[in-house]
Amino acid sequence: MRNLVIAAHPDDEILGFGGTGAKFVERGETVQPVLLCGEVDVRTQRPSDAELSEDIAKANEAVGFDQPVLGNFPNIRLNTVPHVELVQFIEQQIEKFAPDRIFTHHPGDLNDDHVQVARACFAAARLFQRRDSLKPLRSLHCMEIPSSTDWSFPKIGPAFEANEYVSIEDTLDTKLRALGCYRKIMRPFPHPRSDEVIRGMAAVRGAECGLGRAEAFHTVFSSAMD
Repeated sequence: MRNLVIAAHPDDEILGFGGTGAKFVERGETVQPVLLCGEVDVRTQRPSDAELSEDIAKANEAVGFDQPVLGNFPNIRLNTVPHVELVQFIEQQIEKFAPDRIFTHHPGDLNDDHVQVARACFAAARLFQRRDSLKPLRSLHCMEIPSSTDWSFPKIGPAFEANEYVSIEDTLDTKLRALGCYRKIMRPFPHPRSDEVIRGMAAVRGAECGLGRAEAFHTVFSSAMD
């Protein structure tokens, strides 16, 4: 099974999919991250280019993901990029990696880069219906990103509604170690990007479905998670 996680920024792939992805890797699947704003050039307290590159590599190695594809789209300005360019970039990754599942942002996130990536990904995910050479996509899922999905406003965009859960009882610590590889990303409690809150979120999501600790997703179509 091949999983494509398509995210706006370095760290999103771990925040939303780190525990699930690590679990998939442990059972022999592959995870290929695609990060559209790979340079995050306007990020607050951004490390140097060399440090950022090192952080990305270490974080993804910690969870067993393949080396991320880094786009050079403008950070916090994806709304200035023509929609078709984002779609075509994602379609190129779908053609290259032939995923069985795609994980991406939720369209109701507060961060507008996330919204733009979700919209483009939804369009690109249908590529197999236009290309006979591509195998059908088994499923498409939206992930939740602490300090973005939880800070959304339902009257502006759709609220995140979990309808699929993956147990990360054995990979939660791995996810947190990977997040720790990103400099100046984690925050002290009670910020959503703190160890305490991420552990708490996993406990809450696990309690919702009886899986102990879990990551939650909104499945757009199909349910091929096993």
